Amino acid sequence: MTYFIYTFTGGLCNYFSCVNLLPKKLSVLKSFLLFLYAFGSLFLFNHVYGQAGTFITLTGILIIVCIITKNDYLSLGCYLFGYLYIIAFNYLFMYIAGEVLKMDMVSMLKHDIMNIAFSCLYCVYCGVTTKLIGIFIHKKLNISKYLTNQHMLKAILIDLFLLVFFFVFNFSYGERLGYNYGVIALNGIIFLLLFSITVFLMYSIYKVTMGEQAYKFRMAQYENLQSYTEKLENSYGIMRKFKHDYMNILSTMSGFMEENDMDGLIEYYEKRVLPISHSFSESDTKLGALSKIKDTAMKSLLSSKFIYTMEIGINLKIELTEIIDDLVMDTLDLSRIIGIFLDNSIEAAMDTNEKELYYCMFYRDNDLYIIIRNTSLPLSHAISQLCSHGISTKGEDRGVGLYNVSLILSNYNNIIWDTTYEEPYFTQKLILRKGVK
Repeated sequence: MTYFIYTFTGGLCNYFSCVNLLPKKLSVLKSFLLFLYAFGSLFLFNHVYGQAGTFITLTGILIIVCIITKNDYLSLGCYLFGYLYIIAFNYLFMYIAGEVLKMDMVSMLKHDIMNIAFSCLYCVYCGVTTKLIGIFIHKKLNISKYLTNQHMLKAILIDLFLLVFFFVFNFSYGERLGYNYGVIALNGIIFLLLFSITVFLMYSIYKVTMGEQAYKFRMAQYENLQSYTEKLENSYGIMRKFKHDYMNILSTMSGFMEENDMDGLIEYYEKRVLPISHSFSESDTKLGALSKIKDTAMKSLLSSKFIYTMEIGINLKIELTEIIDDLVMDTLDLSRIIGIFLDNSIEAAMDTNEKELYYCMFYRDNDLYIIIRNTSLPLSHAISQLCSHGISTKGEDRGVGLYNVSLILSNYNNIIWDTTYEEPYFTQKLILRKGVK
């Protein structure tokens, strides 16, 4: 009975360290299968191999996480971080319990009631604290939004894996190598310090990355705003020139009409008036619709993308029929998402003969709808696969954009993202629901 409770609570601790810290919530079935493996492997192999069986449990959970998250480095790193946490504090609490009860670790582990009580209490502690840590790092710090650099995530994953490996090696092989529990506990305290240093370094990386992304966004916003302002200044200059020539044009035209010189009037119109009207380009007319968007950052981003779209010959249609003054979600997140969508749409449209792009924003029942549709060649992957890391219709070493979108949207419960393809149109639709948390 003692062994069953010991391995059951151990399996729960492993389960909590994984599920509570993953960026995305697992389904009930996947969560149950993960716990079943954690408990089953400990129950079967701990009795045969002792603490060395931990390697089997740890490796198996890593493989399961790798499969269910499709090799997501952040998810793997979060599990390893959680595992380090429960093991490091297990050492600390066992040491404290031994000091308080005046018992050495050997006596405490062999005392059935003491062992069961400690295992159950520590299991509850792991469940509560890992849940709080998961909420803090994913809801408060929002690490999935900032830690998107895959090379950095690989480096963090390798560091955590090595630390976990030596951690497990210490308590699984320490006794076989002749270490007494006092020495193993001392090593555990040393590893706890290393774990604390790792936490500090990871938090420092997070802060630096967050600062860099905020700086890049501000610079991009500034450049977009400059482009938008320059376009407005050009349009204003043309308007002033036209206003200056307006009365002269009317006077000259009236002279032709008084003399009933229709041929001269037609010639004058074609050579003098028509070129001036062409100065009011199609881009000026279309970009004028952006005045309905009141958020400066979003307006400048869209103007920059749309100016480039028309310059490269894509047929752009913008539909903004009402004032857009509430974006419902964080401006930085929405700008990143829309920027990714438009970059993909522009690139896909350029590969087609039609070269069309359609952008629409409107409210319906206070929910904000954003629709981006573009012509596209037939997809080489299923739509459900496009959000996976490395999957792209544009060749190798691509497919990061929509994956980043999925990471950003995983932090919101009020966003509906729908992607469809009906030849030749590829459509991205976002519904930002107001009042839903």
